[in-house]
Formats: sequence, C-alpha cells, structure tokens
Amino acid sequence: MNKEAFQNECKRQLINYFELLNKNKLDTELKQRVQGFINAGEFLDVITRAEAIALMDETHFAVFGMTKDRRKTRKAEIKAVRTDQEASIFDIPAVERLTKR
Repeated sequence: MNKEAFQNECKRQLINYFELLNKNKLDTELKQRVQGFINAGEFLDVITRAEAIALMDETHFAVFGMTKDRRKTRKAEIKAVRTDQEASIFDIPAVERLTKR
C-alpha cells in the first residue's frame, strides 16, 4: 500500500468516526479500529506520527468546523452552563456568542 492510499483510507475512517461523534454516537470499537490502523501505518513506516496527528486535526476540522482545542473549550463552557457554574454567559446576546467562535 502506498502512502497516498493509506492516508486516504485514514481520512475515510476518521471522517466516519468524527461524523458519528458529531451526532453524539460514541463508537469505541470504531475508535480503537482507527487507532489500530494508524498505529499499523506508523509501524510499517507508511506514515509518521506527525503526519497522523496533522491528518487527524485536518479531518476533525473538516467535520466539526473547529479545532480540537476549540471544541474542547466549547464543550467545557457548555458543561459549566449545564451545572449552572457560568450562567453569566446568557448575559451576552446569542449573536455575539456565536461570532466569538
């Protein structure tokens, strides 16, 4: 398998996983399969760790429209509001909150 074919298959698997995650459907078996596929590619020197991380970041952004760090921060904000730790976020109009992404 050549590098380009491997990367295309990685993207396909990552998109599949992230799209399910975006619909709040956690598939741990699929996650482990994708991780194993990437690890196998690293072991066989088809892809480097840095290339794998870049591919994951690129695919994550394509599906979620934001970086992993931004999504993590956003989820923490939502969790804080749900637990009523930060109800002041509702003092900001929704239009302004959405443009701060």
